[in-house]
Formats: sequence, C-alpha cells, structure tokens
Amino acid sequence: MDYRQVAARAEKIIADQGILRPPVDPEQIAAQVGLEVVYAEFPDELREIVSGYIEPEHKRIVVNRDTSGARQIFTIAHELGHYILHRAYTESPDYRIMLRRNTYADEKPEEEREADAFAAHLLVPDAMLKRYRDIATVRELARAFGVSEDVIRNRLNH
Repeated sequence: MDYRQVAARAEKIIADQGILRPPVDPEQIAAQVGLEVVYAEFPDELREIVSGYIEPEHKRIVVNRDTSGARQIFTIAHELGHYILHRAYTESPDYRIMLRRNTYADEKPEEEREADAFAAHLLVPDAMLKRYRDIATVRELARAFGVSEDVIRNRLNH
C-alpha cells in the first residue's frame, strides 16, 4: 500500500467521525471499531523499548503506561493502524512487536512504516494541519494536536 492510500484511510476515519478540531482521540476511535485500550506496566527489560502492541485475538491494544502522554497517543493510533491496515499480518506468526530504537525509517518493516504514517495522518489530519500551520509554531501545534514535535515536523515535511 502506498503512502497516499494509508493517509487516505486515516483521513477517511476522521471525516466519517466528523472530527473537526484537534486533538483527535485515538482511544475513542479504537473503541468505536471494537478495540479495548489497556495501560499496563511493562517488565523492566521492555519498559524503555516497547511502547505498546496489539493483541488482535483479544481485540486489545496494550500501551506502556510509563511512556509520555504524546507517546501513548501515537502508540494507540499506530496500533489502530495495524488493526485497520494489517489485520492478517498482526494475526500471523510473522508479527513481531517492534522495539523502539533510534533507527532510520527505511530500516523498519513496511507494515511499521505504514502504521506510523496512518497514526500521523489520524492524529494530524491534512485539513486541520492546513488550518493551523501558518498561525502556530511547531511547539504550539504539537500541544494542540497532543503529539510530539517530531510528529508535527514529519507532517509538515510530507
């Protein structure tokens, strides 16, 4: 699936939900598609490297409760992207929880890059970004959309 198709899927959800202003609540969207979001304490060895994962068989997104609010929001949107875009993949033996590392985007599996793009467009839809981009700084946009400044920079550049 190409980037435009991924973006269009996320933007369609925003339009269908009638969401007009930031911040977008991915937990509410997850609930509407039948997914429960659970905040859990992860073991010490995973706490810094796993933000969350999806358990499609239980219709549940598990989020690391020790990450920042912006990271939790992005994680929910990312895992929601997997559920919507890659359900067969997440239910297959090939599915692996992606460890959070400082790696370049092109080193991630395609499904992870697509879930990242889905999350970015779900949380920062084009129409909303266009409305606010010229009247706010990156920091102000990040605060308004409830995401990190990196997500805003990425959206402004793509």
